[in-house]
Amino acid sequence: MPLQFKTCGRVIHAHQQMMSFNNEIIKIRPKTFSLLLMFVKNPYTVLSKQLLLDTVWDDVEVTEQVLFQTIRELRNFFKNEDVIKTHPRKGYAWITCVEKITEESPKQTPEQSHETSSGKKIQQSNKPTVEQENNGAAITEKPKAFPWQQLLIFIVFCIVTLLFTTNNTSTTTGSSLVRALEGSLVILPVKSTINDNDHQWVYLGAMDQLISRLKSNNKLVVLSTDYVLTVMKEADLPTNYSTKNIRRIFEVSGASLIVETELSGSTYNYQLKYTFHFKDDIKRGVIFEHNIHEALIQLTSKITAYTDQSINELDKEFISEFGSEMLVRALDSKKEGDYLTASTLLESLIQLETNNIVARRLLADIYLRLRNASKAKQHIVNAIDLAKKQNSAELPKLYYYLGLIELIQDNIEPAFDLLIIANDYAVEKNDWLYLAFIAQLMGNIHVNKENFDLADASFKSALKYHDVIQCPIGTSNTLFQLNNLANIQGNKQLAEQYLNRASQIIHDRNLTFMMDRLKKVEDLTL
Repeated sequence: MPLQFKTCGRVIHAHQQMMSFNNEIIKIRPKTFSLLLMFVKNPYTVLSKQLLLDTVWDDVEVTEQVLFQTIRELRNFFKNEDVIKTHPRKGYAWITCVEKITEESPKQTPEQSHETSSGKKIQQSNKPTVEQENNGAAITEKPKAFPWQQLLIFIVFCIVTLLFTTNNTSTTTGSSLVRALEGSLVILPVKSTINDNDHQWVYLGAMDQLISRLKSNNKLVVLSTDYVLTVMKEADLPTNYSTKNIRRIFEVSGASLIVETELSGSTYNYQLKYTFHFKDDIKRGVIFEHNIHEALIQLTSKITAYTDQSINELDKEFISEFGSEMLVRALDSKKEGDYLTASTLLESLIQLETNNIVARRLLADIYLRLRNASKAKQHIVNAIDLAKKQNSAELPKLYYYLGLIELIQDNIEPAFDLLIIANDYAVEKNDWLYLAFIAQLMGNIHVNKENFDLADASFKSALKYHDVIQCPIGTSNTLFQLNNLANIQGNKQLAEQYLNRASQIIHDRNLTFMMDRLKKVEDLTL
């Protein structure tokens, strides 16, 4: 194969992966150079977009935008030269003459070559080759024997490859990417290298937009934004997390897929890098877009290519309620236990964004922690009115909180009625996490009313819901509740069984933050 190509006065050094022009060396990025080689090896040939993507970016999943940008980069290396022609809906072609420059041939004569300043010899033979014509007649070479041995090896290779592909496919629905995933899908906050006020919303806002676009089903549950933050807290995952921290999320959450993202670039020139962490594999890629929301839409499609989930069609102008810097600061204050600062920030945010349902729910939660149930109830009621108008996914959470507030105020019957409404919304929204929370709270109400059979059924329903998510924290807490119920009924043997199951999960998953509670339950049981 030729080592060099010459076009437009530039010499392309194939093995050195560089280009020279006017005695200057021009360094080119590896992928850009690979694309250049594709073109100069196939001049005047229309190469399809898919062929170029599959060949040059065979080791990473990218969009057509990457190809557009790389072609633009190539054209910049050949300024004032029309080298690449775009064929709409077909592809691209290199449209300038390409000369192949080879190393010295052993049979070459002095008349057939001359030395360049670099010491290399360029063929100057005037004798026709198989690609040239002499007086209109093609010059042919002596036919070579057909390579039967190579053909046989190639056929065997194809058969082995086909068998391997067939036996290792992970799809059940016809797509080569779909995997049989069960448990939960965790979308982590979007890290950003763009440090300006216009992009502060990205960390939680972009994360929540991805979560909002993905629908949970009865096998794979998309964890809500605030629950992911809880998981991160329990896993001691720092705000500026790195890939090496991801394994801990698998232990704490029971996730089967974790999505890690990072935004870089600038306005109208964004790059969204993503890493899909499976339990036994990692997939990486990058999306180039002029608009962050468009990049998130593309990423949603890439996630569903692996999960086969349905997509919630959101308005193109959708803005996440987690996209406020003030809300992020409030969450940080809440995490640090500074509830007064958090409540002040959220009160201010609600004045600015009167329709922010999430802010109202978070504020109600903080007022409950401050033991101000009446204020908490006021914000939840207002949030429910807003959520009903939008048929918001927040409805199961809001009715759950309203039921909890009534229970705190000893209004047991109204609390139970509100939890039934919350349960109906949770079923409608496929909110398996709150189905579990609702069942656990109903179980506690039944225990207080000494309806032990109903309490047992509620707690076991909660276990079933947590099992869908494969959530070790929720499962352990529910087992503690079943242990307590068994102790109340005087069934020590059953209580120990629930305790042992919880203990095994906590130790296997290294849930160190649950060790204190485990010790207290052990003291009450043993």
